[in-house]
Amino acid sequence: MLDHQEFEIVQWIVTGYSNRDIAQELDLTEPAVRHQLSHILEKLGVANRLELALYAVNYNLSRPFAK
Repeated sequence: MLDHQEFEIVQWIVTGYSNRDIAQELDLTEPAVRHQLSHILEKLGVANRLELALYAVNYNLSRPFAK
């Protein structure tokens, strides 16, 4: 379903991070994060970040982690 990097991006989104913050954390560019995010939304059939976060929580795709 989700590859490792996509899963990491979901974790940061659930935590409330912006694309810019995620890019910095994962050493990516913002366009790369946006691209990955659009693939994640399509793969999971959700429309936006909020739906993604709710999906992640409901299907146990989120896990707490410390920065």
